[in-house]
Amino acid sequence: MKTNQEIAEEINRLMSLYINEVESSNLKPLTANMYITHTQNFIRWIEGDFNPGERASKKNSKAD
Repeated sequence: MKTNQEIAEEINRLMSLYINEVESSNLKPLTANMYITHTQNFIRWIEGDFNPGERASKKNSKAD
């Protein structure tokens, strides 16, 4: 998926706010990292820079 630049900029602005909230929460570090990583992957998908499962499928094809 790819979105236009204006929307991507707003999403990234909101992501920064989200990261600040997650980091200032009482979540355990591993949990906070998971929240942030998954959200960053979603944003990368919106920007056309991420395909879900791509890493897993590359590992599986190496094992064949």
